[in-house]
Amino acid sequence: MLNFDLLTIILQTVNFLVLAGVLHYFLFRPMMRRARERKMEKERLMQELAEERQEVEAQRAELEQRLSEAEEEAERIISEARNRAEQSREELLQEANEEIERMLAEAHTDVQRTRRQAMEEFHDELLEAILSVSRQLIGRVAPDAMHEALAQQLNDRIWEMGRSDIERVEAFRVSLGDREPTAYVTSAQPLSSEQQGELARTLTALADRHVDLELRTDSDLAAGLRVRLEDIVIDNTVAGQLEELRESVEQSLKENLENE
Repeated sequence: MLNFDLLTIILQTVNFLVLAGVLHYFLFRPMMRRARERKMEKERLMQELAEERQEVEAQRAELEQRLSEAEEEAERIISEARNRAEQSREELLQEANEEIERMLAEAHTDVQRTRRQAMEEFHDELLEAILSVSRQLIGRVAPDAMHEALAQQLNDRIWEMGRSDIERVEAFRVSLGDREPTAYVTSAQPLSSEQQGELARTLTALADRHVDLELRTDSDLAAGLRVRLEDIVIDNTVAGQLEELRESVEQSLKENLENE
């Protein structure tokens, strides 16, 4: 039969409670505090980890955004560079085409100018040949009556000048002063003494003083004669008329070339 000692039980209970209190105060409370601290530390670490993870996600999103923007910027730069290159190519092609057109135009102008110059030279040579042949032919076949008629016409022209151009004749006479002028006469055929005398009388009347004659023969005149008295020149030759015709033909040919 068991004997229970109440005092012993009470003491043991008290000892247990004291031991439990001591253990709770010195062991369990620090352990619980450390556990709470560890929990709080863990929660803090978890919070920091979550924040770091969010920050990493944000940085990654930012990097992805920057990467996307960089790709867009690179694409824009490439596109602009491609457009500039295309524009430069078009401008170079345009400049090349304009230069080619200019060169072609210059070449065409040069060809036209060379052709016109060649045609003008050909026309000049042709006219000179025609006039030369005409002078020679007329000089050979012209009758003496034609030469005499041209000489008479020249005398008539001088008399007409004395009547119609008084101011010029007076100015000519004043310019002579006291000199006796010399008339240089070139004829296609030698002048007869009668023709020389008539011409001398006509020129003397024009100058209102004696005029000497210096005669020369030039078969290239074909027919007629030319007189030069000081600054007065009177030409009544076939060669002179052909030269006037030459100027008219040259002008007509020049106009035809310009209109082509």
